[in-house]
Amino acid sequence: MTVDCTQSISDSELANRIRHSFNVLEQCLTKYTPDQIAVAFNGGKDCTVVLHQYSVVFHKKFANLTKKPTLNALFIHNKQQFENVLEFVNKCVKDYDINLIQIDGRIKDALYQLKSSHPNIQCVIMGTRFTDPHSSNLNDFSLTDPTWPEYMRCNPILNYSYKHIWGYLKEFNVSYCSIYDQGFTSIGDKEKTIRNVKLIYQNNDTGLIDYKPAYLLDDETSERDGREQ
Repeated sequence: MTVDCTQSISDSELANRIRHSFNVLEQCLTKYTPDQIAVAFNGGKDCTVVLHQYSVVFHKKFANLTKKPTLNALFIHNKQQFENVLEFVNKCVKDYDINLIQIDGRIKDALYQLKSSHPNIQCVIMGTRFTDPHSSNLNDFSLTDPTWPEYMRCNPILNYSYKHIWGYLKEFNVSYCSIYDQGFTSIGDKEKTIRNVKLIYQNNDTGLIDYKPAYLLDDETSERDGREQ
């Protein structure tokens, strides 16, 4: 099975990355069964891309089954959340028909809880990119560090830039959290995240200062401006 929905994409860089992503996810579903896999999903733009991609591969692979397996997702509550984000997560649960595993606490502690509550899960699909902190040495498949609970991390979008993320969401008309249309470019703790000042502009209709949507950010290096973590 090979998924390729890139024929109509004019951006060859994006098309190549998408093909690689689908290939990685196909490998993931060869190495592991669906009940051994969970998609890390917190409503952010990167994991929204990954959830959409995994859903495409997942439903393609099991299209001929009368009873399809369950698509698992993992939502770790390790910070104060924006209401827009929580609403979007709930929307995705319905839209993608997800079994959402929710665990409160720090990521490391939450993964220990996951070991106990869902011992069948062995692989977590991540929305990690090379530009994320401490992620420059990852591979498509990377085990967690030795001091962490052992999971295989599947990383299908490592080589995506900020531009590629928004290119994918726009190209395939994927629903994303509305908070990104309000000037936020990277979402962290609600109490420690503000709109990106690089998106400020004066609205000619109202004369007031406003914010452009996240996909109009020109300077990709300032993606994480406005968040402390």
